[in-house]
Amino acid sequence: MTRHLCLILAAVLLLSGNARADNVDLVTLPSREGVQLTIYNSADLTFVKERRHLTLKRGMNTIQFSWANTLIDPSSVDFRPLEHADKVEVADTVFPGQKPQFLVWHIESRYEGQLLVEVSYFTSGLSWQMDYVGTVDPEEERMDLRGHVRVVNRSGEEYENAEIRLIVGTINLVEKIADLARRRGIPRPQPGSPVALRLRRDGAKAAFDQAAMAEGLRAQGKSVVKEGFSEYFMFSVEGTETIGNGWSKRMQAVHAKDTSFDIVYRMRAHQYGARPVRFFVWRNDEEHELGDAPLPNGRIRLFRENGREGLSYLGDQLLRYVPIKAPIEVNVGTDDLVVYESLRQGTERFNFSFRHGRVVGWDTKTRWVDQVRNYRGKPIHFELRRRWSGHVDYTSPQETSTFDHQTIQAAFTVAPRGRALYRATVVQHEGHNARQNRIDLR
Repeated sequence: MTRHLCLILAAVLLLSGNARADNVDLVTLPSREGVQLTIYNSADLTFVKERRHLTLKRGMNTIQFSWANTLIDPSSVDFRPLEHADKVEVADTVFPGQKPQFLVWHIESRYEGQLLVEVSYFTSGLSWQMDYVGTVDPEEERMDLRGHVRVVNRSGEEYENAEIRLIVGTINLVEKIADLARRRGIPRPQPGSPVALRLRRDGAKAAFDQAAMAEGLRAQGKSVVKEGFSEYFMFSVEGTETIGNGWSKRMQAVHAKDTSFDIVYRMRAHQYGARPVRFFVWRNDEEHELGDAPLPNGRIRLFRENGREGLSYLGDQLLRYVPIKAPIEVNVGTDDLVVYESLRQGTERFNFSFRHGRVVGWDTKTRWVDQVRNYRGKPIHFELRRRWSGHVDYTSPQETSTFDHQTIQAAFTVAPRGRALYRATVVQHEGHNARQNRIDLR
């Protein structure tokens, strides 16, 4: 059974601003008035900020904080007044030996009455993941794309009506630890040491605070607002959500409605096998109703409306981090209506080299014809890549370029129910005739 975090005010009161603090012996504080979760998957860190109203008396106040049955890091717990900060000061923090999951703050106050305070700490066990679903029309011309964030809570604590912020990307905490140690004039700590863990928390908190300062974190309605950074960025869920312990919450984060996309066929035997594969391609930009932030990793699943109020499954894959304006490419598999063949139309050897009466080098010329047949009722865009090892002279009457030093590439359109031919002549320099390991376009 989950035990809720509680604050206990000793020899003070606090439920009502009308009650005098010196008339109350021991009172459990009312529930949180607000909580904010900043979840960073990569390091299993969540920064929690709780807001509560306390009623203090003048002089010394004793506040007890409990985190039983949770994954809170006790050394990260911090108390900060949000009102009358010049009159309220934490005198010391005590961890009672007989109560390992408690701490006690002694608060010196020159203010009497109710004030808003913030309790912050790091905890573990909260995580999130992204998934995308795209539904295309029967003609495969337009798509409705939705992305959802699922937050999972295994922290041992219930978080009701929480503001949720999600850190996406990688924060280089190793560099931040080194930088903080240098600025504080201490040696770089050993990984896993108490000093290293403290600097790790400080570095993460500074990164979270930098994200929180960015503009544009508020929008109208129940939507996820994004703000970009050089190495990481933030999803900030507008409004509040209740994330119960042991439960998950799914929230819509992306919606691109009725957006266009391109279909590209790619023949890359070294990557995809002996048959061309079909890709749906669009961009993370305004033209496609996206582009206000990078898209985080997540699995994307594509379906096609079948025209009978049902869906046909097209395929799925892991979508890697997509920067703003970068292409989104989803492999939906092979297509029986597009056929590729590579035909060799003759080979000859010439330009022999001799040493001591023996052949030590020669050239081999081969003429190739690649044929693509399109049995679909629409034209298709076809991209060809072929790899050649060794020293190669490559000639084609069609526009061709090199993708890398061993790979050529070409692109062309195949008419509806038609075919296209791509011709090339390959001269392979063998033995001592080979001078390098690359393709030269002629």
